Amino acid sequence: MPLVPCRACGHQVDTSAEACPGCGATNPGHKMSRQQRDLIALVVQFVIGTAVLFIAGNMAWNAVGPIIKQQINKPANG
Repeated sequence: MPLVPCRACGHQVDTSAEACPGCGATNPGHKMSRQQRDLIALVVQFVIGTAVLFIAGNMAWNAVGPIIKQQINKPANG
């Protein structure tokens, strides 16, 4: 297996190593740690979820808003 520098300390490690013998970093042959990948995935999910909620709320308001305004402005028969 080829040797690559550890992403944390630069020590030469095997690409299949579970931990760096120099600093103990997990998956030292990968450019990003699992925690960093998980954080990026969480941020992407949050942004997409927020966009979906905003679009759905906007569509619901555009569908129901005129009806509500019409009911508010309707003169009372009495």
